[in-house]
Amino acid sequence: MENKSVRFAKVLSFCGACIAFYIGAGFATMQEIIQYVASYGSQLWIVIAVNAAIYIYTDLSFATNGSRLKLERGGDIYKHYCGKYIGGFFDYFSALFCYACFIVMCGGANATAQQQWGLPNGAGAIILTVFVIATVIFGLDGVIQTLGKVGPIIVMFILIVSVISIFNGAGNISENIKAVDNNLHKITQVGNGNPFLSGASYAGFMLLWFASFLAEIGAKNRVKEVNIGMLFSAIFIMGTMVIASVALLAHIDITVKADIPALILANKISPALAGFFAVIIFCGIYTTSVPLLWTSIGRIEKEGTKKYKIYTVVLGIIGCVIACFLPYKDLVNVLYGLNGYLGFALVAFMLFYDVRTKMSKTLVKEDEE
Repeated sequence: MENKSVRFAKVLSFCGACIAFYIGAGFATMQEIIQYVASYGSQLWIVIAVNAAIYIYTDLSFATNGSRLKLERGGDIYKHYCGKYIGGFFDYFSALFCYACFIVMCGGANATAQQQWGLPNGAGAIILTVFVIATVIFGLDGVIQTLGKVGPIIVMFILIVSVISIFNGAGNISENIKAVDNNLHKITQVGNGNPFLSGASYAGFMLLWFASFLAEIGAKNRVKEVNIGMLFSAIFIMGTMVIASVALLAHIDITVKADIPALILANKISPALAGFFAVIIFCGIYTTSVPLLWTSIGRIEKEGTKKYKIYTVVLGIIGCVIACFLPYKDLVNVLYGLNGYLGFALVAFMLFYDVRTKMSKTLVKEDEE
């Protein structure tokens, strides 16, 4: 077969799309990072290592199998992993979970708008929902193009705020880590004090986000480029997570109390920077909300149809309304934590399936094409 060189622009596009999908309300606001990672103090590296290993393996599996099976709809990947009935459950559950996470994103936008700009309840959620609905209606190609461009920009600004915050609070880091290890701040935490469980839960809810998304992207694109882009995204995401966690720990006395810890750090540097960073957070929430709603609608209606567009508008509005009446911090802790464990259970089915079908040979074959 004709040798095809890797197109670097495509790799960057897939890398950016993965980054943007990962960095949603929880990551961009740093509420997710403080509950899953920073709350473990000196053991945070365990959480990140477990999360990274699962993220890389599962995403390689989704894209590679999506390509090999030539899936028309990404959600069909579950039936190949788990069989007709258990796979059917995961297919429906992941769509429902993605929709619930879209509601969390609306809640994050709402909380950001209230905390930074003092806007009335509902304003942030409405602004987000309008842009998300407009993007999802254009389908998968529009989603990838949007995410690929925005993701790296969001990471850059999170890194800027985190690095400056670490520099300003460098003298407090060691003492603050000891305080967190001794549970002096009573941080709301996922994993019940077990960093391995926290890492597994973190990766678990993320893999439910990425399964349908990457399986369909893998089926419709050159999987080698998709996988390389995803691997680059892992480096950027996990590296940013480490730096952001240290920044949160450097100022844990004030970040632990906030719904949007990222804005606390930015305001401490400069109120003007905080105002601009709030816009960046909004972009991060938007880039994750789009594929979440897209995944949910794709389970009940084929992309591009009239019904698809109607469901997008109706379910987008319903999610927006629900988010205005639920507390954001509790949504992140309960919804992400519990569903993360169930998502992690899928890994066992994936490992068995990939060993049985020799996924590694598929990867080698792709390298030779």
